[in-house]
Amino acid sequence: MLTNEPGSRPAEQTLAAVTSDVSAPDRIARLTDRQRSYLRLVLQNRNSKEIAAATGSSHRAVDKQLLKANNILGVPTRFDAARLLADHDGGVEPLPPANDLPSAPPTFPLPLPLPTAGAAANMLTWKQVAFWTAIISIVTPLGVTAAGMAIVTLLLLLGLKPL
Repeated sequence: MLTNEPGSRPAEQTLAAVTSDVSAPDRIARLTDRQRSYLRLVLQNRNSKEIAAATGSSHRAVDKQLLKANNILGVPTRFDAARLLADHDGGVEPLPPANDLPSAPPTFPLPLPLPTAGAAANMLTWKQVAFWTAIISIVTPLGVTAAGMAIVTLLLLLGLKPL
C-alpha cells in the first residue's frame, strides 16, 4: 500500500520505483481479464456504477479492480491506465525521435505516371520519374519500329509496294 507518511517518499515516486524495472507490455500482461474489460469501459467514459451495471458486479468491486490496475500499470488515474491499455491493444508504438528523417518511399513497384483513384496528383519521386523516362525512351522507338515492320510486312503480303 502506498502512503504519504512523514519521512517516506511521495506515492508517485514509490510507485515509479516499483514499476520502473518492468516494461509497459510486461505490466499490461499482468492485468486480469476483468481489469482489462473494466479499463476498456473506462475508455468509453463510463463511471463505476455504469461499469458495474454492464458487468453485473458492484461499483466497489469495480473501483477496487481499477485501483489494482492503476498500481500494476504505475499510473495515477484510471483514465491513464485505460489509455495505456488502448495504446497497447491498438499496437501504437512510441514516436521516433524528432531528428530522425522519415524513410524514403520505395522506388518499386513503380506507380503509374497518370492520375489514379488512389493518387489524383503526380506524387512520383525523382527516381521513379527517371525510371519512367528510361522506359518510355526505350519502348517508344521499339514500338514504332515494330509497327512499321508490321505495316511493311502486310503490304508485301498483299502484293503492294511499300513507299
